[in-house]
Amino acid sequence: MYITEVEMSLTHIDIDDEALETAKRLGGHRTKTAAVAKALEEYNKRLSRAAAYEKYFELAKEWDIEGAEAAHRADKEAYGA
Repeated sequence: MYITEVEMSLTHIDIDDEALETAKRLGGHRTKTAAVAKALEEYNKRLSRAAAYEKYFELAKEWDIEGAEAAHRADKEAYGA
């Protein structure tokens, strides 16, 4: 098993106690830190997906069906999918 070291910073922020306890309970997290870390991870994933959707939506305005298929194939090849 590999353990990766992650850079972390100590930060003081005000968070609604009820919302944090709900996140801990629903997410099965034992600590507030774990709940907040997971929330940030999920938030970043959501923003990344939204940015990707926006990128392809803008690109698709110029595509015909053959262009869309070609771009999709190129993306798959570029990312090894």
